[in-house]
Amino acid sequence: MGLAFVLAGLGIVALPGVLRPLGRCLAPSDWARLITVALVGGFAVFELGLVFYAAPTVLSASGAFGLAALCLHMLGGVAPGGAAAGWAAGVLAVVVAASSALALGRARRVRRRARVERCIGEHAPLGRHELVVLPRDELVAFSVEGQGGQVVVSSGLVAALYPDELVAVLAHEAAHLDHRHQRYLSVASVVRHGLGFFPPAERSARALVVALERWADEVAVGALEDGRDRLRSALRQVTASIVGVEVAAFSAAETIAERLDALDEPPAGLALGGLGLLYSPGFALGVAAVAGLGMWASNLEMLVQMAGRCPL
Repeated sequence: MGLAFVLAGLGIVALPGVLRPLGRCLAPSDWARLITVALVGGFAVFELGLVFYAAPTVLSASGAFGLAALCLHMLGGVAPGGAAAGWAAGVLAVVVAASSALALGRARRVRRRARVERCIGEHAPLGRHELVVLPRDELVAFSVEGQGGQVVVSSGLVAALYPDELVAVLAHEAAHLDHRHQRYLSVASVVRHGLGFFPPAERSARALVVALERWADEVAVGALEDGRDRLRSALRQVTASIVGVEVAAFSAAETIAERLDALDEPPAGLALGGLGLLYSPGFALGVAAVAGLGMWASNLEMLVQMAGRCPL
């Protein structure tokens, strides 16, 4: 069962990257939420599978032989690879959890440091948020959540864009704050660092980052007259950003090409068959994982009651 959970978890995490061409046809907000569910669910199933895989070996080594025997019975026998594989799974579970926690902490520290003190730059109200103009020549635009969100742009960006283009950029960044996209970016950061050894996880995390930028684009477009033309023009002016994925940046280089294509027209949507193709793999893997967990949980009470009573 542990190996099945590990494989199912990795499969769920990989799905957004594999199904990205279909996902682009959905509304970006729906696609971003779907990716997030896949990443969070797949990550949890993968980590749980590692724990299951390692449990008999670790319990035996700690002297809990009866409990280890019950685990072996509940999990369907000795895991492939024996004790060596069990220890490897245990170490990997700890490394993945630690890497993810460090990534989450780093993302939070980056966001805290990204907030601009009132003594730096020019500050002005921007709806429910605060606009900050930094005295820098680089083309910078990003948003920072917190108590009173900030939309931060550079004086170089202000000088490089026409007024209507700048309004579109500000609307884009305000959309990140209004829809709390930093939470989604935290998920992408955790998956990138925790599952960095698994290349499809990086592709799925990148798909989430692009979906969030397109989501903010569509919100800005809906609020502005000729919004698509304004945003497209601004994107062509801004081709790189100095900030990373821990903050929502208008000009993240990895998102620009797809966003320019998406701004040509609204998302086309998917027919019923396309939706089925998009949702069915994740649904099938999820059902299999839940069914396996249910089978294991049905024996949990017996495991607790009989711990230490099994023959050595």
